[in-house]
Amino acid sequence: MTLPAAGWFPDPQDASRLRWWDGRAWGAGTRVLPSRSEPVVPVVVAPVGPSFSVQPSVIRTASWASGGSTVHRLSVFSTLAVLLAATSVVFNPWGLCSLGALFTGLFGMVHPSATGGWRVLARSASASALVVAVATAAVAGSVQFHLF
Repeated sequence: MTLPAAGWFPDPQDASRLRWWDGRAWGAGTRVLPSRSEPVVPVVVAPVGPSFSVQPSVIRTASWASGGSTVHRLSVFSTLAVLLAATSVVFNPWGLCSLGALFTGLFGMVHPSATGGWRVLARSASASALVVAVATAAVAGSVQFHLF
């Protein structure tokens, strides 16, 4: 059997008053019934706590989408982009290291395999590698084609 929520209702003992219903039993508090020009509308108070209980063994702390709580700190493409960009500063035959750093840096920006705060670091490293790769590719192209 479902009982009404807590609120002020017409007093079952005195029709000229309202009595407080706490959700389970009548309380001692009463107030005067409003005048007959106003309709009697019970004032209902919403319950404060949940209407159900949660068993601690049911609560999961791991994300269902990630398959667990493993943290991936290494982004292979971002690391490779940084290594190729650093190599392109020292050794860049025909701009191949710059080209490799460009592709791996772009892929590391779009699909970093790191998670959490490491994902931001991986994208930042990929973006830095892209900047260096573009600069070294411009130098390699100018030397190769004798532009300057």
